[in-house]
Amino acid sequence: MSRNIGISAGLAVGILIGLIIAILLVRMANTNKKYKTEYDERQLRVRGDAYRYAFYTIVIYEAILAILAVGEITLPIQGYLLHFAGILLGCLVLSGYSIWKDAWWGINNNRKRYAIIFIVCAVLNLIPVVGAISTGSLMEEGHLTSPFLNVMVCFMLLVVGIELLIKNMVEKNSVKEEE
Repeated sequence: MSRNIGISAGLAVGILIGLIIAILLVRMANTNKKYKTEYDERQLRVRGDAYRYAFYTIVIYEAILAILAVGEITLPIQGYLLHFAGILLGCLVLSGYSIWKDAWWGINNNRKRYAIIFIVCAVLNLIPVVGAISTGSLMEEGHLTSPFLNVMVCFMLLVVGIELLIKNMVEKNSVKEEE
């Protein structure tokens, strides 16, 4: 029991530290040094749609988890990781929709600084994964363990990065075709 409390406390502290760091990084990454990204009216409408789709994605995902739980169907992954996967799935829907509808980047964003932040986040999330793989602790007693959370975050960052690269290539090609 005390091990679980320690893990929960560690996760909570990690999330809190991550949020504080994220706030500071966003301020540094925005061109006007503000904490808040600025969007035009069209982007705000699109982002509202993106949040709605992300919300419904998470609701459907959690409903599926509830159905599995009622049926006493277990998966080889810790429960908290399943719920965190739902959060990340919602983030993927939000970011993907925003990227493809040109509402990802705000007016005051420095894209290069944000790219560096994303890369650093990916590398930092890879560290515990490499450690878990090297010690064979990514899976215990037939269940994926906490370092798998970092695998999921890396996957999310990879998908968002690929989407941004593809969107950038599509935009460059459309500019070339117009010329």
